[in-house]
Amino acid sequence: MGFEQFRREMKEGRIALLYLFVGEEAYFQERALRMLYNTIDESCRMFNLSVFAMGGDSSSGPRVSAATAIDTANQIPMMSPRRILVIRDFDKIKEDEYEMVIEYLKRPAPTSTVVFQAVSLDQRRKITTALQKACTVVAFNRLTEQQASRWAEQYLKNRQCRIEPNALGHLIGLVGTRMSRMVNELDKLAAYAGGGFINQSIVEELVPRAREHSSFELWDALLQRDRKRAMRLARRLLDDGEEPVMIVGALAGLYRRLLAAKELIARGASSDEVMRATGQYGARAKDFTGRVLRTDREEIVHGLRRIAQADNAIKNSEATPRLQIEYLVAELTLPESARWGIVQR
Repeated sequence: MGFEQFRREMKEGRIALLYLFVGEEAYFQERALRMLYNTIDESCRMFNLSVFAMGGDSSSGPRVSAATAIDTANQIPMMSPRRILVIRDFDKIKEDEYEMVIEYLKRPAPTSTVVFQAVSLDQRRKITTALQKACTVVAFNRLTEQQASRWAEQYLKNRQCRIEPNALGHLIGLVGTRMSRMVNELDKLAAYAGGGFINQSIVEELVPRAREHSSFELWDALLQRDRKRAMRLARRLLDDGEEPVMIVGALAGLYRRLLAAKELIARGASSDEVMRATGQYGARAKDFTGRVLRTDREEIVHGLRRIAQADNAIKNSEATPRLQIEYLVAELTLPESARWGIVQR
């Protein structure tokens, strides 16, 4: 199920004993956890809520063994009908503890709700198969730009604000679809507008251009085959703590927009249609269209395939994420002669 179905089930009081939360959208994962936390009276929540991280160093909770987590899940709640346990970094559960966890999954404590939380799953591991079979799986996928637009419009409507379409497209172009960042910027814009109308000039004035640098600039370097610059930008993003799957996702989004524009232009679409479909407006739209016209369709399609391969490799722990990103950047910045041979294969 997705976040909206999970929210409906919470409202109806349907709470499972075992959940597997998986996906890149941390904002909705945290909202879902908050809904679960709120099912325990605040006066006794501190006695009945535990957040653990398995294995190695982590800032997401106390480091414990699987045995400690299972023992906690089996404890009787204090002055509450339910105990909630969140287990993060469960991919670090040691293999010699698998059977203990699997046995718990078969017979979970009737007064505990246990949430296994992850960004992605390694399908090669036995624990992944067991969790998917036993748990209610809730997927928290990154929103598409269209979904993020609808969500942002409703979010602002709930705050008695409206935003013009061009301004909303520009906002998403700047901050992307990571909802924690989006919410911060929407709150700032709503406070500034004071229940009024948000136009593009307000967005340009208030919203930092962080994502424009981290995605558009990297994309720009790739299209120019400026390997040194692209590699420097990618490494800077990684060093700044940007998640590799987010970098790959940003590149995929840009290449999808590039392909959409290429096909629209080939069909004779107007510049307004191209702008609406790609979220590129103003001076940026002119630059974007110029790049589309200078890039072969086959090259764009190959880039999308290669990005998808890198995304899959990162999620399945093939080599290190940094190495996958560097290989991707190196291939996407090959000289024209070498690149065309790869595209043709």
